[in-house]
Amino acid sequence: MANARQLARQCAVQALYSWQLTDGDPFDIDAAFRIENDMDGVDVDYFRELLREIPRLREELDGHIIPLLARPLAEVDPVERAILRLGAYELKCRLDVPYRVAINEGVELAKRFGAEQGHRFVNGILDGMARELRGTELATDSRPIPEPAALADASVGKGKYGQKRAPIIRTASKKRVIKKRTIAKPEETQRRKPVADEPATKRDFAKKITAKKAVTKKKAEVKKTVAKKIAVKKTSAKKPFAKPSTKERIPVKKSGASLYAGKKKSAS
Repeated sequence: MANARQLARQCAVQALYSWQLTDGDPFDIDAAFRIENDMDGVDVDYFRELLREIPRLREELDGHIIPLLARPLAEVDPVERAILRLGAYELKCRLDVPYRVAINEGVELAKRFGAEQGHRFVNGILDGMARELRGTELATDSRPIPEPAALADASVGKGKYGQKRAPIIRTASKKRVIKKRTIAKPEETQRRKPVADEPATKRDFAKKITAKKAVTKKKAEVKKTVAKKIAVKKTSAKKPFAKPSTKERIPVKKSGASLYAGKKKSAS
């Protein structure tokens, strides 16, 4: 689970993104952001520091980012630009934050909010800034530092937001897999090539299917006719008894009770 400072960085990236697009007052963006978003568990003081200090030191922070880019900073994805400025601020102004923490947090933010493979680009730029701004700390750290990823090139493809992306470096193993797939394609095509008697086989199969459908249809029709005849016989066998009308009934007294013979009156 993310701690309070990690949540503060996540909120700060979103607020800085809004600031970059609108060029609004950071104080107004701060107030609006805290009203519209749940700040429970967030280190609000650190969030406000990042949102107010990064715009104030923008030119100074950009001065450490631009030399490491192979394209103008304006062409960098806005989300990744905000993450790079946040990382530059922590590396330069917050010496209490270890350089490895600043880099890892920037990479995680790029994975969460940035475009696909954008975390590699952010990792390379933050590594370069750490070598420049935290040289003393790097010298005392015995653990090896990974080489920065390839710098962004203006000629490579575009990312999620229409901005230029860093090139994707393919390993030798991936190249071999691609080569095997390319070689295997003609073999698959030869395997799927139809044999000489395939058209005749298909025609025979189609005839069998048609004949089977005709037989099934005929059986259904015969079954339906038989069911209809049975229903007619049952209906005729159970004809309802028709009572004579009131005019046709003749009252007959028998044993003191009024009965009806149900016979027609004889003609007088």
